[in-house]
Amino acid sequence: MPEIDPLERLSRGLTQWERELLQEPRSPSRPRTVSDLDRITHVLQAARSVTGTLDLNELLVRVVDAVIQVAEADRGFLMLMHEDGKLRFEVARNKDESTLPSDEFQISWGIAEEAAHRRETVWVPDAVGSSLFQDRKSVRELSLRTVVALPILSAGRVLGVLYIDSHSVTHEFTPDTITLLEGFGALCSVALENARMHEALKDSKSRLEIENQNLRRALKEDFRYGLLVGRSPKMLRVIELLEKVIPTQVSVLVQGETGTGKELIARAIHMNGPRRERNFVAVNCGALPENLLESELFGYKKGSFTGASEDRIGLFEAADGGTIFLDEVGEMPASLQVKLLRVLQDGHIRRVGDTISRKVDVRLVTATNRDLKSEVEGGRFRQDLFFRINVVPIEVPPLRERGEDVLLLAQHFLDQFAKQQQRKLRGLTPEARELLLRHPWPGNVRELENAMARAVALADEGASLEPSLFGLGAPVTRRWDGQHTLRETLDAVEADTIREALRQCDQNVSRAARALGVSRQHLHNRMNSHGIRRSRVMNEPAA
Repeated sequence: MPEIDPLERLSRGLTQWERELLQEPRSPSRPRTVSDLDRITHVLQAARSVTGTLDLNELLVRVVDAVIQVAEADRGFLMLMHEDGKLRFEVARNKDESTLPSDEFQISWGIAEEAAHRRETVWVPDAVGSSLFQDRKSVRELSLRTVVALPILSAGRVLGVLYIDSHSVTHEFTPDTITLLEGFGALCSVALENARMHEALKDSKSRLEIENQNLRRALKEDFRYGLLVGRSPKMLRVIELLEKVIPTQVSVLVQGETGTGKELIARAIHMNGPRRERNFVAVNCGALPENLLESELFGYKKGSFTGASEDRIGLFEAADGGTIFLDEVGEMPASLQVKLLRVLQDGHIRRVGDTISRKVDVRLVTATNRDLKSEVEGGRFRQDLFFRINVVPIEVPPLRERGEDVLLLAQHFLDQFAKQQQRKLRGLTPEARELLLRHPWPGNVRELENAMARAVALADEGASLEPSLFGLGAPVTRRWDGQHTLRETLDAVEADTIREALRQCDQNVSRAARALGVSRQHLHNRMNSHGIRRSRVMNEPAA
């Protein structure tokens, strides 16, 4: 015979119990009253209600509503035991099945904690007059008449505490009520464990989907770790700092222009650190609108918004035990900055539309191309959040400041793309090397990568790469005039390059950004920095 599901067996038992009670002859000493039948009916309805859902949030509400009805209580609360050994509110309901506002979450914590500690029901028929609790301020202030705190147990573990109370003398609980509640509590523990297992399975499915996406992405990008090599003094300082922070758990803020390889730094921290066996999850905070970014980071419950057809874990949960990388964190809206700060402070997240907090353990790496100190001073970024994420700052230098690293990276890309495209090429001509060294690289490493991919694709088999193959325009001829610093000279070259790109693209910023291999926003930022106005470009003399 196949084993019957425990919940099905319990449901059958309750149905049989109902039949026996209804068929039992009335006794003169114990006549069956309408209230007896009502209470039995309430218990059976409550049992079927809590066994009829696997949604954890819905189950918790059903449990509290059912226990209030069975006991004819005024209020009901459900607290769950968290990993730190503390009880926390999850559901608070009135007898009219309405949710209590948070400012009315007033109970006798001592009674609830006593039930959890004893692992048995604590029943106080007259809380105000009880010698055990009359000295407790919460009991006196709430004028509690009758209180029951019922621990929800599973294999000796305390899952939580059901707490009900009554302020009326006419609704004092009886021993029969306590017996019913204890039986109902046993049923609730089974239903709660089932709902948790069901939720864990769904979460595992979502987590595996995200993990597979990250794994496929990592396999595609593995070769790009070579971009971190360099011999320039600035890059050597970055690598030296990386070697110090990788074995630790501290938060890291990576700063640098678009295209400098900030995500590669974050991946290097994860892949070489103690969390390498767990997930690395990356999200661009500037690529999603506020509501989508919140659900992406923290997850959501079914029905919490249009299109939320099922529960979904967020990226913080997917990264549990691993690393989460928040790119362009300076773009994060103010309301989400508050929620991120809360996660960093207590390590708990709450899904959109959920009432349950979940513990997460992640290492945080953030990145930005903005000056966050200026953003803080301008009131656009929270100072307390800045302090949280800026434990160890790493400044990634732009490619134009890395000297002959440009040629090292160019050779790296040449080898990579030649292998991918199964081409045999002889390398860079002297003129090509000079072009690569002189180009200002406003798009940094990303622009160099695109230029090399183009050159390899267009080169003749067995030939060397010529300057014309890179799509960078004519070689830059500006020379040092002996009157300006290197920074000033490079800025002038960058400004000339931007103006020329705008001219060739008919002042279309989006097209110019694509041609230069940078984002539209980055090009706008550099234009503002150089005081370049699109409307004036066509009238300005070419360099």
